[in-house]
Amino acid sequence: MYKVSKKGWIEAGISFGIFAVIAVIAAFYDLQINKALYAPGCPYAQFFDNLGEMPTYFAAPVAGSILFWQRFGNTKKQHLLIKILGAGVVYCGYLVAIGVWFFGNFFADEIKYQWVYAVFFAAIMSALTIAAFSKIPEKTMKKLFWFAVFLAACAILANAIVQIMKFIWARQRFRTMTPGNPKTPDALLALYPGYDYDGFTPWYMINTIIKPEIRTDAYVALFKSVDDGAFVSFPSGHTSAASTSLALIIIPELFPKMRAKNRKWMFWVFPLIYTGLVAISRIVIAAHYLSDVLFGYFIGFGSAALLRIIMLKVFSKKGISFDEDAPAVITLTEESVEQLK
Repeated sequence: MYKVSKKGWIEAGISFGIFAVIAVIAAFYDLQINKALYAPGCPYAQFFDNLGEMPTYFAAPVAGSILFWQRFGNTKKQHLLIKILGAGVVYCGYLVAIGVWFFGNFFADEIKYQWVYAVFFAAIMSALTIAAFSKIPEKTMKKLFWFAVFLAACAILANAIVQIMKFIWARQRFRTMTPGNPKTPDALLALYPGYDYDGFTPWYMINTIIKPEIRTDAYVALFKSVDDGAFVSFPSGHTSAASTSLALIIIPELFPKMRAKNRKWMFWVFPLIYTGLVAISRIVIAAHYLSDVLFGYFIGFGSAALLRIIMLKVFSKKGISFDEDAPAVITLTEESVEQLK
């Protein structure tokens, strides 16, 4: 049975310690940090504002393409259903990625019939992606099936937790209270003379339970008139979406040769750096506070780490091995999938 090593527990303790220290700092200095780093026109912040969520948006096309080339089932009909399901996941993923993310960030709203273009380009990208995955050897593709499962689980779990917390905390965004920001209502000072970030609340305050005195229906309507996401600051969705890149941490477990060549660290460090860059950019662009990105970061990190442990325990319990020299690798077939059900 797989067990977390002593080194793993130490690393988990250090990670939690870092989280706790930053959370305490954010409890006292969230607002001051945002004021100091505020630079919404910064190219770095703009870059990650547009591209930071990319790992989540491309999770479905990647997972669907891997599913498309699996050889599950015992009949031609079952094989065909798997291919249809995989192609459907790829297409729907690209439809959302292009129609929501790409057009939303890079095209002006006045362009007509955006969804027509989205449907067209989603079909082209789906065909190209599925064709590209056809070049991967069958043995490798069988291993990548588990990567697809892990990728989907990481994306769904982390982002589901974040969306639930956003609804419960209902924290107001920094940008909506900052004079001169396009997301700040023009009538703010006229309706609330002397307003000075009066809607700010610390991260530990759950606004649906302890409602700020200033947050009347008229107050909420004022801010939502210019920013639909005015009250969903905590935690950071962009940071959580970026953390989907942490699904790469399962790759060395599926391909032991990478562990033997001491390349395992790359699959941890690079996603963590990328997620960190996205997190900092969200503060700079005034979309989130330090505590927002901190929780988004560690929700993504914690989800990936927990799911990795669960998956490795399942592999250990079912006797599934990925060692190239071990005959147990043949368990990555329809039979092993049935055992896991």
